[in-house]
Amino acid sequence: MLPVEIYFAFHRPARLADLRTGARITSVFGHVECFGYTVDDTWFFFDPGRLTTSLVITHLHDEVTDLMADVFQRSEEVISIEPVATFRLPLHMPMNCVTQCAALAGIRAFTPRGLRKKLLETRGARIHGTEGRPGGQEDTDAGAPSLPA
Repeated sequence: MLPVEIYFAFHRPARLADLRTGARITSVFGHVECFGYTVDDTWFFFDPGRLTTSLVITHLHDEVTDLMADVFQRSEEVISIEPVATFRLPLHMPMNCVTQCAALAGIRAFTPRGLRKKLLETRGARIHGTEGRPGGQEDTDAGAPSLPA
C-alpha cells in the first residue's frame, strides 16, 4: 500500500496543568499522528500513541469524514505531503510517534518540531492551523482533503 498523500496532524505540547491531570511526561514535546489515502481511495488513520497504537483502514465515506473531522478538531496544525516511493528505516532508537509517522513518508525525524521543519522546508503544505505563526492566517478549510462523492 503506497500512499498518494499523507497528512501529519501535530498536537500541542502538554502544559504543566496537563501533567498534573495525568498526561505523560513525553507529551511536553507534542504528539504527531498521520492519515492519508492510496490510489484506490483506501484511507488510513494512524495514531502511534504511547500506550496504544490505533490504525483504522476504511473505504467508507462517512467514516472517513468523521475521522478527519475528529483529527482536525484535536490537532493544532495539519501538514500534507506527497511521500517518496520508499519506506526509510529510522537510524535511531527509540521509535516514537514522530519516527513512525515520518517513516511512512520516507523522512527521518525524531521530534515534532524537527518533522514540521523538514516537511515545510521540502514539499509540505500547511492546510490547517496557521494561527499565531508569522505570515499566516487561520484557514481551517484551505487545502483540506476532499473526498469523492
